[in-house]
Amino acid sequence: MKKVWKQVIAASLAAVSAISLTACGGSKNTADKEGGGQKHFSVFITATSEEPSDNNKILKKIEDELGYTFDCEYLVGNYDEKAGVMIAGGDYPDIVSCSDNKFVQAGALVPLDDYITPEKTPNLYKHVEKYWKKFSYQEDGHLYVIPNWGIYDGEQTDGVYQGAAFWIQKAVLADAGYPEVKTLDQYFKLIEDYKAKNPTINGVSTIGFEILAASGFEWVLTTAPNYLHGNPNNGDVEVNPDTYEAKIYANSDYAKQYFKKLNEEYAKGIIDSEAFTQNKDQYISKISSGRVLGMFDQHWVFQTAESSLVSQKLYEREYVPLPITFDESIAPYYRDQPVANIGQGYGISVNCEDPEAVVQMFETLISEDWQKILQWGFEGEDYMVNEEGRFYRTPEQREQQDDTIWKSENKINALFDNLPKIQGQYSDGNGASPGAQQEEFEASLCDYDKEFLAKYNKKNWFDFLNDPPENPVYYPAWDIDLIDGSDAHYANQKLTDLATRYLPQLIMTDAGSFDTVWGQYCGEIDQLDIAAYEKRMTDQIKWRMENWQ
Repeated sequence: MKKVWKQVIAASLAAVSAISLTACGGSKNTADKEGGGQKHFSVFITATSEEPSDNNKILKKIEDELGYTFDCEYLVGNYDEKAGVMIAGGDYPDIVSCSDNKFVQAGALVPLDDYITPEKTPNLYKHVEKYWKKFSYQEDGHLYVIPNWGIYDGEQTDGVYQGAAFWIQKAVLADAGYPEVKTLDQYFKLIEDYKAKNPTINGVSTIGFEILAASGFEWVLTTAPNYLHGNPNNGDVEVNPDTYEAKIYANSDYAKQYFKKLNEEYAKGIIDSEAFTQNKDQYISKISSGRVLGMFDQHWVFQTAESSLVSQKLYEREYVPLPITFDESIAPYYRDQPVANIGQGYGISVNCEDPEAVVQMFETLISEDWQKILQWGFEGEDYMVNEEGRFYRTPEQREQQDDTIWKSENKINALFDNLPKIQGQYSDGNGASPGAQQEEFEASLCDYDKEFLAKYNKKNWFDFLNDPPENPVYYPAWDIDLIDGSDAHYANQKLTDLATRYLPQLIMTDAGSFDTVWGQYCGEIDQLDIAAYEKRMTDQIKWRMENWQ
């Protein structure tokens, strides 16, 4: 799907006096077409957040004051396939959302080293300075992508967890008397019992456990055993904390244990029978209906569905993150310390005629004044300021901001998601977003959630998870560049292909055939050059340990 964000409004030249007026995007340049002195940028966006509408008020302010308009293409389907098509044709927009290193390897992005300096871009430079070694991790030593998330000013004060967990509806926990849930067996027992008592929800059949296995989201299915075994998020490998050796766990005993459990639950009718044929939109739609009791996922993937539940006032159908493991002897490691998303964010393509103009846009939008607009909105309209200078929202403001249509008209979440951003606190002590302001988080809770948290004696949703230990220096390993076309990359891709082919079979087969299918799966893994993949991961982890300290 392609959508144009554009309003034909004369820009204030004074507001853009510090920005080059040479346009980006060639024939797409608004200034050339309309004589308005504006900058028109084409953008490829992978974010799953709400798309801004054409009459969006923040886009209008950006155009009025800064002279920027955007032509945005949203990802539909598989990121790898879309990236491959773009790379094969060399047809890149000015600004590219990067989820991995593909565009860098293809020579599609401009190095940013000469554009981000203390003199030219003091805001951006301050933002990335202490992480520069990590961000310029390419073999040529250049920085190509400014991370979208994970760089904090001050403490992490968010009340809503966005990472991986086994999620469960609040109604399920409430019905069971607000129990502590620590193991996989306990988790599924709760779901089984609730589904038996509630075969339908809102007039449709109840789904006990949902799975997202659509192309591009295979990791939702493959990484769950890693967490259940008490490991941090290192992607497809388990890393020895003493030797830093990386080993895959796809064919491990604990992976088998997880899929055996799913096999049992599928036979009981707990797992959605359409899980392996549905696409992401169908997955989100089912969660939005309130009929799904639980799933393993990262919160950002299904957050739009939860926003829909809030707008419907189905608060009891929202979800709680649980850091469950196979048994209580295993310490959970779901929540980690903030970590910058290396290689994820916006890059500037070689097709962009004026990269400096794009960098200057990033520089302006990461200033505190603009971040407050992007994250809080407009003072007096979207939020208020009390006598102590603390930001807050009125009940009416909070209610309207729960509405997805309101967000499309008043927020630019899809575009903002991959922008460099302030997280934590502003220099005045206010939280970078409403969710990072503890008193605002507490005030924004509906009565149901206040009572729910009180039952568990917790102040926010992070409190349901483990206390995060210090991140290892190399962490995380999932963002290590495998180099397209290498033996390591090929082995990793084939490992994903095998998972896509075999894991649904393992889950849906009859119990008597499970061991046979598992043996076939492991046998095919043994035929891959897994050693090349593990060596690349191990070598890079050890390199990070030597160079990132």
